[in-house]
Amino acid sequence: MKKKLAVLSCGWSYDFLTDFISGIKRAVDEKDTDVYVFNCYNYVEFNGYINNSGFSIYNLINYEDYDGVIILSDLIQNARVLEKERQKILAAGKPAISINLAMKDISCLKVDNYTGAYELMTHLIKDHGLTDFAWIGGKETSIDIAERYKAYRTALNDNNIPINVENIHTIPTSSYNDAYEYLMTAMKAGATKPQAVVCANDYIALAVMKICEERGVKVPDQIKVIGYGDTAWGKTVVPSITTVRSNAEQVGFEAANRVLNPTGETQMLKIKSSALYRASCGCEGKSAPGGKSYALEIVDNLNQKEKFNTQIEMLNDTFSEATDVFSLLTNLEGLFQKSHLFEGSDFCIFLKADWSSVLINTEEKLPQNLSYGTQVQAIASIQNDKKYPREILNVRDLVPSKMITEGSSIFLFMPIYNHSYVHGYYVCKNCLNFLNSNFGYVWTKTFGNSIERFRKRNMFKQMSMRK
Repeated sequence: MKKKLAVLSCGWSYDFLTDFISGIKRAVDEKDTDVYVFNCYNYVEFNGYINNSGFSIYNLINYEDYDGVIILSDLIQNARVLEKERQKILAAGKPAISINLAMKDISCLKVDNYTGAYELMTHLIKDHGLTDFAWIGGKETSIDIAERYKAYRTALNDNNIPINVENIHTIPTSSYNDAYEYLMTAMKAGATKPQAVVCANDYIALAVMKICEERGVKVPDQIKVIGYGDTAWGKTVVPSITTVRSNAEQVGFEAANRVLNPTGETQMLKIKSSALYRASCGCEGKSAPGGKSYALEIVDNLNQKEKFNTQIEMLNDTFSEATDVFSLLTNLEGLFQKSHLFEGSDFCIFLKADWSSVLINTEEKLPQNLSYGTQVQAIASIQNDKKYPREILNVRDLVPSKMITEGSSIFLFMPIYNHSYVHGYYVCKNCLNFLNSNFGYVWTKTFGNSIERFRKRNMFKQMSMRK
């Protein structure tokens, strides 16, 4: 009988996530096991409201239906959500493993961020003779970043190098934009230049490289720049960035093997990270091996972003041009029949059974509702690149029977919602396009917001007719 593996994820760390799922795929290939990835995005709305409604995608999971569970707990980073799912998993008696964050009575597999980061710091101190360092990291509570920072401090202490607190920099998030804006302000304030800047990830390191280029500071001759994560951008930029590889693909492979072949006891395991010495610390030429292919990959990624933006525009136009529920349904089917490059060749968009009445609901604001009910209806369905008739589905089935085939498949689920009201979900087979960059976040948010705008427009139309 075919096995099923559930993966709970939050998609912001897409570099790690895509490699991690590649490892899972390698583990289940030719083992007649389907992988169900339940992915979402939490975010802060314009008014400061922290929107965690996306975690409702986990409400689709009946753990009794799975042979194992993998929780990317350090990506989810929501104690209430994690505890709720932990209790449900234990009640179902299913083998489970948590990634990077210990959960009571559940095995844990960690990326040993410390080892690779400490190794790299020791290399800078011993092999390059550096004694003056700066650290830049975000305010996130990520265990990964905390371990990298611990390695930074420990390596300095172990080599009797004093830690300059003025060179410890904390930015809002570990992103390129926040790092760049922070550094621009710091430069104007006359910040001193250390021998090396050690960054919590490659994106911060890229921002440092950009500032150095703009200021005429040569890397690595005048300053050395260190990242973490081994991203494609870090490999391609000149000089290529010295960094640490988290070995996420191997973590995914080991996690899948552990839950599908449980030992019956709770375990704590680690996968070591690896230091990669490149040009930004002066250890090799101007570009990393394979730089040309990585550059082509980035050019392709930029082209994909342009195509994705076009798809989002068409999705917005589809909702804007619809005059009623019927025309909206017709327009959506027409759009996805014509264009579904990112949605995949096999996908369904399901809305809750009462979706049509919700779209004509005239309340000022829909009440909070994070349940998917017992049945959903496909409002758009593409199978093998062709339009498939709409159908009603029991929520517990999750995907139409026609999508279940022999061999191993990966199903990706994402919620469709607006504010605190869940409208339905998207599911695709063997397509992870939405895990690249922030495509999934933009697509699901656009879809949910478009539904609400359509509903509000219909509400105002009905109100004007009553006058």
